[in-house]
Amino acid sequence: MKIGSNLMKMVVAKLVKKLLKDKLGYEIDILLDEFQATIIDGKAHVHLNVDAEMSKDELMKLIKNAGL
Repeated sequence: MKIGSNLMKMVVAKLVKKLLKDKLGYEIDILLDEFQATIIDGKAHVHLNVDAEMSKDELMKLIKNAGL
């Protein structure tokens, strides 16, 4: 499955942005350049090409919470 239309990529990007905000508390703008999922023998492989934009404070919060 490959999502190629700009509308679908925009919808998926908005969903990801909402999940990041609601579940993890991060305010990050997402631009989904490419999304591809392949399912073989019950295993899913997902390829994403994503650009993200956030404030410096959000980046520092993300790095700190990741333990880096």
